[in-house]
Amino acid sequence: MNKKLQHLLSIFTLAFFVFIAFGSDDDEKEKVKQVSATEKIQADENLTQSQKDSLLIIERTKEIENRENQTIPAKNLYYAYQENEVSADNNYKGKTFYVEGVIGDIGKDILDEIYVTLKTGDLIGSIQCYIDNAEVAANLRKGQKITVYGKCDGLMMNVLMKDCEVVKSLSTLKKEAK
Repeated sequence: MNKKLQHLLSIFTLAFFVFIAFGSDDDEKEKVKQVSATEKIQADENLTQSQKDSLLIIERTKEIENRENQTIPAKNLYYAYQENEVSADNNYKGKTFYVEGVIGDIGKDILDEIYVTLKTGDLIGSIQCYIDNAEVAANLRKGQKITVYGKCDGLMMNVLMKDCEVVKSLSTLKKEAK
């Protein structure tokens, strides 16, 4: 009876992991299905071109306001951690937002993960942004001003930002809206 119970437990555990794996796959499919509001507006055949243009202006305005509220200069993020790490963790750690700054270095860490550091004005510390897209990272240059969107992982000598993607700067979005 003990062996039967072990086999049953093994089968149940295997079934559980298979269920989790398929559930995760569905989450990924849902992310792919998401379409931006701008794309929905452009694809709507019931709207006239002037209606689409008006709605697109509203969407751009919302996007700019959102970016203004979610963008922090690299220097400000770093100094928030230097002032009070506990407070900075409460405000930033685990949250996803935009960071703007000038590239200080581009490289790979000991685990071969690609990163870009953003200068902070401090001789030692920086914002270290991990970027998954090697092609994007290969086209970046030291001294270039960039904006990244990623998740803050707290302070570990540098302030770490994970799952970062390079995006258009706030000033570029504003110019395009005109």
